[in-house]
Amino acid sequence: MNGTASQLEPGQVICPYCLEIVTYDERVLHTRNEKLQYEKLDISKLTNPLRRADVMRSAFQLCGNTEDIKPHYIPVPYLTHGRPLTVAMVGTSGTGKSHLLTQMIAEVTDGGLEPYGVKWQSVNPADHSVFIRERVALLRSGEQLEATGQTPFAEFVEALLLTGVDGQVRPVAFFDLGGEDLVRTDALLRFLLGVDALVFVVDPVLAFGLPQLDDARTQYGLEVSRSDPAFETVLDRLPRQGPYLDVATALVVGKADLLRFEPPVDRWLSEPSSVPADPRRLREESRDVYAFLRRHAAPAWLRPFDSALRCTLHFASATGGQPQNGLFPHGVRSRRVLGPLVSILAMCGLLSSNPDHRPSTVGM
Repeated sequence: MNGTASQLEPGQVICPYCLEIVTYDERVLHTRNEKLQYEKLDISKLTNPLRRADVMRSAFQLCGNTEDIKPHYIPVPYLTHGRPLTVAMVGTSGTGKSHLLTQMIAEVTDGGLEPYGVKWQSVNPADHSVFIRERVALLRSGEQLEATGQTPFAEFVEALLLTGVDGQVRPVAFFDLGGEDLVRTDALLRFLLGVDALVFVVDPVLAFGLPQLDDARTQYGLEVSRSDPAFETVLDRLPRQGPYLDVATALVVGKADLLRFEPPVDRWLSEPSSVPADPRRLREESRDVYAFLRRHAAPAWLRPFDSALRCTLHFASATGGQPQNGLFPHGVRSRRVLGPLVSILAMCGLLSSNPDHRPSTVGM
């Protein structure tokens, strides 16, 4: 657990929409009708435990923060299963992290974590259906998703209830931190005080000066960069206790299909994921990604690894190819997108009670 998260008192949760602290309160519960309008919910007469559990599964709580923000509602299961594990994706807009996150969540809902002993449920069935329809189905049909918009703080994307090998149910919330103009606001600071895990996404087009990426740079009007401004902003704002950040961290070279003929990228893209999570394999992949970045990119791209106490490094491809005019003409095929999340969950203790796979053995 992130040491800064201890600043939250028992029962307190950070609202995924406004990032203010909220506590579960049955006096402000609501339900959503067929017109997607919120109506007050009185649960005092729900004496049947099965009926009550079913109603609460799709109930919402009105957040008390109304300052400069429209009323918003938090799914009750997000508030009643302990402190959520927050996972934030970090990278400049256009790096492909929206595609990576979408495919990552899609693989979880396809049962990708079951071999690791982890089961899932949606936090809210109706909202999850919207996510699947508007992001997963759209991407898998071959359409490009819109890049992360410009926001002053974290964009909440989706949340799932994960049941670990110990039977404990915990909400896992996914946020998007992006944009080259990511600003340093109080809202971002509040979010970072409670963040548990960070996934930094490296865009090969920006990071590597390899000649085979020149066409992609020309197509998108980009140049090789010495760093990612989103990386720098987040790392500068994260609170530290000692020389390193005590936040579970994964550094991912995304769009790895652009490098699929380069060793050792070719090897890892063809490797199946190891089940159960194997710390030795994680170290091997981390070693290869680190060496590749050291050889072909400026040192600042490795700053997340240099800054974090626990960090694994990964190659991944969310789509298997690049879009043309907003479409993926050869379809979409993801590779190794679940690896960073498996590593994060292992570091946070959700995967195994085996002492050989304890959190401290997973991060580098």
